[in-house]
Amino acid sequence: MGEVRCVTYSGDEKAIVRKGIEAIREVLLGRDNSRKLSLLLALDWFMDPYFQQDISDMKEALKELLQTVVVSSGDYDVSDDALNLLISYTWPPFPILEHNLDRVPEKLKADALYAINMEEEIKKEMLEASVGEERP
Repeated sequence: MGEVRCVTYSGDEKAIVRKGIEAIREVLLGRDNSRKLSLLLALDWFMDPYFQQDISDMKEALKELLQTVVVSSGDYDVSDDALNLLISYTWPPFPILEHNLDRVPEKLKADALYAINMEEEIKKEMLEASVGEERP
């Protein structure tokens, strides 16, 4: 069985997000991986439409930053969490991922390729689902 990790976030991480993209950038491009993981978890809360947090003023900058984190963090869990945020809450294009695919951790390359080609992948899945519905 794999290692279980426990990541939490607090008001500190929420405050960082509320300060804006530069404060987020400082943590995500810093050296402390546990702080990065906590902040990425807090970002999940901010980015999830269910929680109705308005971060629209930094949406594009955050999308770019998360791509940079995926290709440069050097920590699998950090890259994985950043990539999951991109796939879950943003939409292609992902030029930083595309141009730096060789820097994506090997175990995440398939997911990174899915993200880069997400629009086509979803169209293909929808087409397959509709064809399956037509069969008796």
